[in-house]
Amino acid sequence: MHHRSLMTHLRWALVALVAVSLSGCVVAPPGRVVVHEEVRVASAPPPPRAETPPPAPAPHFYWVGGHWRWTGHDYEWEPGHWVEPRANEVWVQPRWVASGGGWVLQPGHWARVTPPAEYVEVTAPIAPPPPRVEVITPAPGPGFFWVGGVWRWEGGRHVWVAGHWEAHRPGQYWVPHHWVQAGGGWRLSGGFWMHG
Repeated sequence: MHHRSLMTHLRWALVALVAVSLSGCVVAPPGRVVVHEEVRVASAPPPPRAETPPPAPAPHFYWVGGHWRWTGHDYEWEPGHWVEPRANEVWVQPRWVASGGGWVLQPGHWARVTPPAEYVEVTAPIAPPPPRVEVITPAPGPGFFWVGGVWRWEGGRHVWVAGHWEAHRPGQYWVPHHWVQAGGGWRLSGGFWMHG
């Protein structure tokens, strides 16, 4: 009887331990559990590295710049990559935020896009050319991210608008410009800040 009571207590302790361990988890489709442990570092990350993205795999892909990740002993650069847009979602890049005398990593994730009321979508009858390869200059500081260049539809043709560095805004994230095939044409989405 004593053995059975001890085993019952151990089972409940294990259940409690699992519940506490999973309290920082997020369920990500399709049914996967992703653990996000808080990463807090005393020293600020270096400024983002200058990158030269390779040619895009397709006109509608957009560039997600690299970021510094913490190895447990030092910062290590995680290179950027091209992302295929998802309908009504945007990839929010990981970023370091000053907090409580240190720096905390906010992990990257997909977020639902809700354009602001004043947002006007642009449509074009023909596909944009592939994004131009841009040489990304060194960042002005650690609180900046690269906004990649984009083809805009102006005067009946696609015109290239070069990329630039943008400062992070607390409590907001940037929805990058990207082209989406819509019906018989193309629609330019993104290019605005969202709260989140």
